[in-house]
Amino acid sequence: MKRMMLLAVGLALLAGCGHAPQENEPLESMTAPMTADHSQWQQEPYYILQFNVDSVISNAPNVTATASRVIISQGGTYLLSGTLQDAQLTVEIPAGETARLVLRGVDMHCERGPVIYSNGGGTVVLLLEDGTENTISDGKSYLYSGSKVREAAISVEGDLLITGGGSLSVEAIHNDALRSESTLAVAEGTLEITAWRDGLLAGQELQISGGQLSIACGRTGLSASSAKSGQGSVTLAGGTVALICGGDGITAAGSLSATAGEYHITTGGGSGNASYGETAEKWGLWGGLPQQQPAEEQAIVSREPIVSDSARGLFAGRSLALSGGAFTLDCSDAALYSGGSTQLAGSRVIISGGDTAITTQQLTLSAGDVSILTARRGAVAGDMTLSGGSLSITAAEEGLTLSGGYAGSEADPAADLRKMTVTGGSLSICAGTHALDIGGSLFQSGGSLLLGSGREQNPLRATAARVSGGTLLAAGSLPEELQLYTGLPRISVELWLTGGRPLTVTAAEESVPILSFTPETSVGYVTLISDALEKDTTYYLVSGSARIGLSPA
Repeated sequence: MKRMMLLAVGLALLAGCGHAPQENEPLESMTAPMTADHSQWQQEPYYILQFNVDSVISNAPNVTATASRVIISQGGTYLLSGTLQDAQLTVEIPAGETARLVLRGVDMHCERGPVIYSNGGGTVVLLLEDGTENTISDGKSYLYSGSKVREAAISVEGDLLITGGGSLSVEAIHNDALRSESTLAVAEGTLEITAWRDGLLAGQELQISGGQLSIACGRTGLSASSAKSGQGSVTLAGGTVALICGGDGITAAGSLSATAGEYHITTGGGSGNASYGETAEKWGLWGGLPQQQPAEEQAIVSREPIVSDSARGLFAGRSLALSGGAFTLDCSDAALYSGGSTQLAGSRVIISGGDTAITTQQLTLSAGDVSILTARRGAVAGDMTLSGGSLSITAAEEGLTLSGGYAGSEADPAADLRKMTVTGGSLSICAGTHALDIGGSLFQSGGSLLLGSGREQNPLRATAARVSGGTLLAAGSLPEELQLYTGLPRISVELWLTGGRPLTVTAAEESVPILSFTPETSVGYVTLISDALEKDTTYYLVSGSARIGLSPA
């Protein structure tokens, strides 16, 4: 009863302190909390909660305390400060109400359950006061299990918003760090998170629009998924995010979109943990926190590690759309994975991949800059449209495979089955085997395709290729069965291209090459088709010591 007695004394001591909320006073920041400006919270009524290790002093009539819980039973603004040891802050407000918790240098720990737990469906706003440092930590073993919302250090059944200019450190030893069964949004603040299992989880929607997030976790960094509907969306619109994950980086059961922000994501130990073969002993064994400290100094890694069946960078069940922002992905598994469409429309993406870098059904590149530095395979898709932007691929095996690749049998699709359409942009591939492998036809009316294959492999394999505009460079021999249709100027010549040395194509009496491409493998043949060539002009093709001059046919 000690805590209850101290709470009662606190009510008397703090009477008149703060600004007590008025009944039924409409406040825009409380009626639309997920989109409102909370920076002027001190101009609005608020209550005070001061934690003193094992007691709490407050002037709020709707706050009670037991031996293990401090309970807020009404919406409003609450200014929290001090240390709360081995007790839970419970918010019991219904849907439609908002509890705004202003954290002013708190240190909160709960050994046997979530540190902050909201079970009534209302909205919780965690406002990190400017210039303050706040810490939240839980224990290894909760007293109950079976409810997903109760598996995180901060667990909310309604919406959860993180904002303010302060910092929040969360050490989630039990399982997850932050979880909302509805919408979880980060608008401001600095978050340092270590989680045994997952970082930030939302049941319906996860939004990152600002702030600085640093997350190290045993499985997934950011995730949105509803067990009931199988849907969930992630929206990335700003901020700086650094993820080191034993499993996936960012996942959405439905759609994942990005318009702004900077993201550094390492999954499954990074691309250096690649095996290049599912039969290898360690392939697919992902999960667990990175051991950055000795186990005896880091209690959170003393248990049997989490196991994850994937270690993808970005995953979307239905659609992945990157139209802004910058991504640096270092993944043991796939870097970009979508069960439906992938639209690359303005982001800057750098990928180091341990397996196939991009896996999707429909791949569209209209703007932006995508570089695949390392991968087992560059990209695998059903079909692809290239209208702008740039994509460069360096792969140990196939560069880009569409619809399973060219099978070379009677069951091949018809020659006019369009699987790749190029109207603009640029695609550059250096592959260990086939560069561009299409189970159908290529239609090119613009843009640039620079294709380099492995030795005795093909830069382009397809049923047919129809080139009416743009530039197609194939470093290596084209297969005899390829039906190539073009009316553009064309150069086809035996020329030894030295791997690692640039091939340049320069018009006579000009000093600046019209084209430069560096194949990784030495090959003995080159084909160049381009609307930039003129039939009555001599062009010099140079690679290392090899040099030849000729006019297009």
